[in-house]
Amino acid sequence: MTPFSIDDQEHILRYLDLFTTPEKNAPLVFIHGLGCASSSDYPPVVNSVSYTRRRSLLVDLMGSGFSDKPEDGKYDSTAQAAALSKLLLSESFPKVNLFGHSAGAFIALQLARQLADQTGTLILCEPGLTDYGVAMLSEITSMSEQQFVESGFAQLLAQLKSSGGNEAWLGPFSVASPYAIYHWARSSLDDNARPWLDDLAALKVSKAVILSDTASSERIAQFEQAGCTVALVANAEHMIAYENPDGLAAAISKLLD
Repeated sequence: MTPFSIDDQEHILRYLDLFTTPEKNAPLVFIHGLGCASSSDYPPVVNSVSYTRRRSLLVDLMGSGFSDKPEDGKYDSTAQAAALSKLLLSESFPKVNLFGHSAGAFIALQLARQLADQTGTLILCEPGLTDYGVAMLSEITSMSEQQFVESGFAQLLAQLKSSGGNEAWLGPFSVASPYAIYHWARSSLDDNARPWLDDLAALKVSKAVILSDTASSERIAQFEQAGCTVALVANAEHMIAYENPDGLAAAISKLLD
């Protein structure tokens, strides 16, 4: 993986840089959701025959996947967006395309606002928190940080394992920093409670949203009213990258092509 130092303490953000070309063409930057890792979620997507080969940066956010996990790190959405902004500005890309899933959509939206002149297309995949997500993150943040780190994180992993159906998610979740999970959980609840759809509507870049085809007409309409092209993926729910990677690959490619 490609390392990038985000600060003077040499904390390292790591990412897969795939399908590179000599030209600095606009890459697609994958920003994963809470408890996930792009190095785990998106290889099946970008390796799908339905994916149009383009430069793709599969970033493991700080505290997740293969990136560093300092106990005193900052893991809220603003800090994560700042680290990604530093990375992308260091590469001097004339344009970048951004993809953000679930709670990662809040980070992608912040990043697109910061880099409005450089952002080509912003793609949000199942953006925001589901009712299940709100309940889980509220349970996490009902504890103190110390309680969650010392016992709550292990209890949550055991709960996810016993409930079944979380096998793919459990991999990256189990190696995430409990500090990062806790801080990002609190930040995501705050982000979700804010009028973020208004921020999306006000953003003057090309915008798209990918949803499961089980999405309600009301949910689809709210994104269309915010100026987004909406693409639907069949045979998937919230975790589209796990449930239908080929369908997600096709949707991304169509939106960018």
